[in-house]
Amino acid sequence: MLVTACGLREGLYESVRQALQRHGGRAGAENSIAYLFHPCGLARFATTAALPGRAYEAGAEAVRRLADGDSEVCTDPAELARIVERLAARGHVAKQAIRVFRALQSVALDGEQTARLAALLSELRALEGVAQVYTNAAIPE
Repeated sequence: MLVTACGLREGLYESVRQALQRHGGRAGAENSIAYLFHPCGLARFATTAALPGRAYEAGAEAVRRLADGDSEVCTDPAELARIVERLAARGHVAKQAIRVFRALQSVALDGEQTARLAALLSELRALEGVAQVYTNAAIPE
Protein backbone atom coordinates (compact mmCIF):
# COMPACT_ATOMS: atom_id res chain seq x y z
CA MET A 1 0.00 0.00 0.00
CA LEU A 2 1.32 3.44 -0.90
CA VAL A 3 0.67 6.70 0.88
CA THR A 4 1.46 9.66 -1.32
CA ALA A 5 2.27 13.19 -0.30
CA CYS A 6 0.45 14.75 -3.20
CA GLY A 7 -2.29 12.38 -4.30
CA LEU A 8 -1.81 10.14 -7.31
CA ARG A 9 -1.06 12.67 -10.00
CA GLU A 10 -0.86 11.17 -13.48
CA GLY A 11 2.95 11.31 -13.53
CA LEU A 12 3.30 9.62 -10.14
CA TYR A 13 0.71 6.98 -11.01
CA GLU A 14 2.60 6.17 -14.20
CA SER A 15 5.92 5.91 -12.33
CA VAL A 16 4.36 3.57 -9.74
CA ARG A 17 2.71 1.47 -12.45
CA GLN A 18 6.01 1.10 -14.34
CA ALA A 19 7.91 0.15 -11.19
CA LEU A 20 5.31 -2.48 -10.34
CA GLN A 21 5.44 -3.91 -13.87
CA ARG A 22 9.26 -4.09 -13.82
CA HIS A 23 8.99 -6.30 -10.75
CA GLY A 24 6.08 -8.46 -11.90
CA GLY A 25 3.22 -6.59 -10.23
CA ARG A 26 0.19 -4.55 -11.20
CA ALA A 27 -1.43 -1.44 -9.79
CA GLY A 28 -4.83 -1.88 -8.18
CA ALA A 29 -7.61 0.66 -7.95
CA GLU A 30 -7.32 3.39 -5.32
CA ASN A 31 -8.00 1.91 -1.84
CA SER A 32 -8.38 -1.60 -3.31
CA ILE A 33 -6.19 -3.17 -0.61
CA ALA A 34 -6.75 -0.74 2.27
CA TYR A 35 -8.93 -3.34 4.01
CA LEU A 36 -5.77 -5.46 4.51
CA PHE A 37 -4.23 -2.80 6.78
CA HIS A 38 -5.15 -1.37 10.17
CA PRO A 39 -4.21 2.20 11.08
CA CYS A 40 -2.44 2.46 14.42
CA GLY A 41 -0.32 4.80 16.46
CA LEU A 42 3.09 3.48 17.48
CA ALA A 43 5.29 4.90 20.19
CA ARG A 44 8.75 3.57 21.04
CA PHE A 45 10.04 3.68 24.62
CA ALA A 46 12.96 2.43 26.66
CA THR A 47 11.70 -0.70 28.39
CA THR A 48 11.01 -0.59 32.12
CA ALA A 49 9.11 -3.00 34.32
CA ALA A 50 6.35 -0.43 34.86
CA LEU A 51 5.86 0.56 31.21
CA PRO A 52 3.38 -2.14 30.08
CA GLY A 53 0.98 -1.59 32.97
CA ARG A 54 1.14 2.18 32.68
CA ALA A 55 0.68 2.02 28.92
CA TYR A 56 -2.48 -0.06 29.27
CA GLU A 57 -3.75 2.31 32.00
CA ALA A 58 -3.15 5.21 29.59
CA GLY A 59 -5.25 3.50 26.90
CA ALA A 60 -2.77 1.49 24.83
CA GLU A 61 -4.09 -1.42 22.78
CA ALA A 62 -0.88 -3.48 22.91
CA VAL A 63 2.69 -3.38 24.19
CA ARG A 64 5.47 -5.53 22.80
CA ARG A 65 9.17 -5.90 23.47
CA LEU A 66 11.38 -5.31 20.42
CA ALA A 67 14.53 -7.26 19.55
CA ASP A 68 16.73 -4.26 20.47
CA GLY A 69 15.27 -4.14 24.01
CA ASP A 70 12.97 -1.15 23.53
CA SER A 71 9.20 -1.46 23.82
CA GLU A 72 6.59 -0.53 21.23
CA VAL A 73 3.21 0.75 22.35
CA CYS A 74 0.35 0.41 19.86
CA THR A 75 -2.62 2.76 20.17
CA ASP A 76 -5.62 4.03 18.28
CA PRO A 77 -4.05 6.67 16.01
CA ALA A 78 -6.45 9.32 17.30
CA GLU A 79 -5.27 8.62 20.87
CA LEU A 80 -1.52 8.50 20.17
CA ALA A 81 -0.64 12.03 21.35
CA ARG A 82 -2.79 11.75 24.48
CA ILE A 83 -1.27 8.40 25.47
CA VAL A 84 2.29 9.62 24.83
CA GLU A 85 1.59 12.69 27.01
CA ARG A 86 0.14 10.54 29.81
CA LEU A 87 3.17 8.26 29.76
CA ALA A 88 5.56 11.24 29.70
CA ALA A 89 3.85 12.56 32.83
CA ARG A 90 4.67 9.20 34.46
CA GLY A 91 8.34 9.36 33.42
CA HIS A 92 8.23 7.41 30.14
CA VAL A 93 9.46 9.68 27.35
CA ALA A 94 8.78 8.39 23.83
CA LYS A 95 11.79 8.01 21.56
CA GLN A 96 9.44 8.10 18.56
CA ALA A 97 5.68 8.40 18.02
CA ILE A 98 4.19 7.89 14.56
CA ARG A 99 0.98 6.87 12.80
CA VAL A 100 1.32 3.81 10.55
CA PHE A 101 -0.68 1.07 8.85
CA ARG A 102 -0.17 -2.49 10.07
CA ALA A 103 -0.99 -5.51 7.92
CA LEU A 104 -3.85 -7.55 9.36
CA GLN A 105 -2.46 -10.71 7.78
CA SER A 106 1.03 -11.41 6.51
CA VAL A 107 2.22 -13.52 3.60
CA ALA A 108 5.43 -15.56 3.85
CA LEU A 109 7.94 -15.16 1.03
CA ASP A 110 10.76 -17.40 -0.14
CA GLY A 111 14.29 -16.10 -0.79
CA GLU A 112 13.74 -15.14 -4.44
CA GLN A 113 10.40 -13.45 -3.69
CA THR A 114 12.00 -11.55 -0.82
CA ALA A 115 14.78 -10.24 -3.07
CA ARG A 116 12.28 -9.16 -5.76
CA LEU A 117 10.07 -7.43 -3.20
CA ALA A 118 13.06 -5.67 -1.60
CA ALA A 119 14.05 -4.26 -5.00
CA LEU A 120 10.47 -3.10 -5.66
CA LEU A 121 10.11 -1.49 -2.22
CA SER A 122 13.41 0.33 -2.68
CA GLU A 123 12.32 1.66 -6.07
CA LEU A 124 8.89 2.75 -4.79
CA ARG A 125 10.37 4.54 -1.75
CA ALA A 126 12.71 6.47 -4.06
CA LEU A 127 9.86 7.92 -6.12
CA GLU A 128 9.18 11.61 -5.53
CA GLY A 129 5.71 11.97 -4.04
CA VAL A 130 5.63 8.59 -2.28
CA ALA A 131 5.47 9.28 1.46
CA GLN A 132 5.16 5.71 2.83
CA VAL A 133 5.17 2.18 1.48
CA TYR A 134 3.49 -0.64 3.42
CA THR A 135 3.50 -4.36 2.69
CA ASN A 136 1.85 -7.42 4.19
CA ALA A 137 4.85 -9.59 3.28
CA ALA A 138 6.59 -11.33 6.16
CA ILE A 139 10.16 -10.34 5.33
CA PRO A 140 12.82 -12.30 7.23
CA GLU A 141 15.34 -10.10 9.06
